[in-house]
Amino acid sequence: MDKPDLLSEVFASLRLTSDLYFRADLAGPFAVEVPAERRLVRFHYLRRGSCWLRSPAAETPLQLGEGDLAILPNGSAHVLADDPARPALPLAELLAAAPPDDSGLLRHGAGAGRVELLCGFCQFDEDIEHPVIASLPAMMVLRPQDLGAAPWTLAALRLLGLESELAGEGMQAILSRLLEVLFIQALRQSGAEPETAPGYLAALADPQLSKALAAMHREAARDWTVGELARLAGMSRARFAAAFARRVGLAPIAYLTRWRLMKARRLLRESGLSTQEIAARCGYASLPSFTRRYKAAFGIGPGAYRRATKTP
Repeated sequence: MDKPDLLSEVFASLRLTSDLYFRADLAGPFAVEVPAERRLVRFHYLRRGSCWLRSPAAETPLQLGEGDLAILPNGSAHVLADDPARPALPLAELLAAAPPDDSGLLRHGAGAGRVELLCGFCQFDEDIEHPVIASLPAMMVLRPQDLGAAPWTLAALRLLGLESELAGEGMQAILSRLLEVLFIQALRQSGAEPETAPGYLAALADPQLSKALAAMHREAARDWTVGELARLAGMSRARFAAAFARRVGLAPIAYLTRWRLMKARRLLRESGLSTQEIAARCGYASLPSFTRRYKAAFGIGPGAYRRATKTP
């Protein structure tokens, strides 16, 4: 049987989408504070020049060079500056004084030196909490010189730069899709080695834990026990339960419950199946039990959610 693509399944259920804030042309001394915002993954692509990125979530400021892509996964506040020690102006004040023009270009400052940035974001379904998001590092950076072993990521990063320079029709749609591609590629790279990968990505890279995760995704309706999942992973029950909880951040059955509800949410939104059939496909023996669990998780019943998400 082909290995399931769990990361794609997760992001499809999270409804990953991206967009651009603006292009920024900054000159002379500058420092801009970007506020915290829940559930957003921020991107800053340095098209030209160099600058510093500092964040309370990171130990030290990070210098970005031309062609680098900085990714801040958890909506944390951060500062972009020409000098890591420079006091910052809140982004809202900068935008109020000089909003982006009709082409989406933000100009700020004057003097020697010039920095050009492409700033964007990815967002997710606000009501879904999945371990892949909770386990992400405070900051990730893709640098062209570090991507020799990942030519596919390097190609996407270069295309991002070329497309931003072209600035033709459809640019925003293309750049938005490229940001999604690069975000997932960055996650895939960070999860390549179980020993160094963060949280859930480490579980996906682990040859034993990944078997249990694949089984839960493949047969979400099955009445799994921790013992059965441990046998699939080739581990004792106690060792499996401890390793799974340490890597994933949830106990095995708690993860299964969360995945079932995520799957149900996607089916309610995208399929024509009845609510009864969706409940059965997601491991619930009765519609009332499914309805109670769904409402407890999301604050809205499955029927009301379906009606709210259907296009008129």
